[in-house]
Amino acid sequence: MTDSNKKTQLYDVHLDLNAKFVDYHGFLMPLQYSSIISEHKCVRNNAGLFDISHMGEIVIEGKGATELVQKIITNDVSNLPDYKAAYTPICDEEGGIIDDIVIFKYNPEKYMLVVNCANTKKDNKWINIFKTDNVNINDLSDQISLLAVQGPKSEDIMRLVCGEECTFLSRFQFMEVTVGEMQLTVSRTGYTGEDGFEIFVGNSHCVDLWNILLEKGKDMYLKPAGLGARDTLRLEAGYLLYGNDIDEFITPLEAGIGWTVKFNKADFIGKDSLLRLKKYGLKRMLVAFKMLDKGIPRTDNEITHHDNVVGKVTSGTFSPSLEIGIGIGYVLKRFAESKDQINIKIRDTDYPAQIVDAPFIT
Repeated sequence: MTDSNKKTQLYDVHLDLNAKFVDYHGFLMPLQYSSIISEHKCVRNNAGLFDISHMGEIVIEGKGATELVQKIITNDVSNLPDYKAAYTPICDEEGGIIDDIVIFKYNPEKYMLVVNCANTKKDNKWINIFKTDNVNINDLSDQISLLAVQGPKSEDIMRLVCGEECTFLSRFQFMEVTVGEMQLTVSRTGYTGEDGFEIFVGNSHCVDLWNILLEKGKDMYLKPAGLGARDTLRLEAGYLLYGNDIDEFITPLEAGIGWTVKFNKADFIGKDSLLRLKKYGLKRMLVAFKMLDKGIPRTDNEITHHDNVVGKVTSGTFSPSLEIGIGIGYVLKRFAESKDQINIKIRDTDYPAQIVDAPFIT
């Protein structure tokens, strides 16, 4: 970690909370405040407050906004209602995943793409290749902060902070709301597998909003949570992490998110390559697995079957909810389909594991 690391508006607040920091793609981010396990369980049982202002926001506006969005994403927003969001990959011509994003549709002439922080510049450059004269593309990442309230008590907390109307949002719906002097965009989205909300706020009001949320949520045991808990929570929920589980060398079909690829819509980047892959079949597939014995799987552990390497772990952890090791990784297609028992090689020792359906918890 160096002085060149980016910091969110809440850096000093995290310092005061004695956060342990980590360099996350150039951002100094809180890894944990107390312990990853306690923060994880707080989100599962009550609610956690996350600073996720490292995420990027790219706004596409203009008469040609829908046409451009339809070209660059694999999902289909043509029938998506206004003020509704959708999860989608952005693929290259070969079908490799440039990024996985959540796209927010304000109306057919305005969209906001929430992108992974490591990919913000790459995504912006890629999208601008296909820009037409009737579209404006603006990277607002440095102007917008993003907080997440996640957990079964998140709705009660949001009712106190943003009003009753926010609690009427369904999954992936969003709305614009004014709280005092703060102009907020509130969405019922998240990355934890729990009910929750994400709140976009101008940088100048970020600290105020954080403090208000903690104050209003204290009776519901709302606690700050770091990226460590965010990772264990998302893995239990079966959510993918860009750079680990997906990248430009992996397609949505292999990654188990083929439902985000709408082949019946007009042409989109990567469509021909993905159609060929669908026609001729996959060689590898992403699987979830649960350890049958002690041993915690980690990224890049080999997956073996009868002493033969058949795949590789892309994400692994100790599950605080299940109290056992869990992970996901790619294996040869026949092992994915047969769901045979496999082994995870951890420090040169094979530990048995069973391929299971994701998510690990519901």
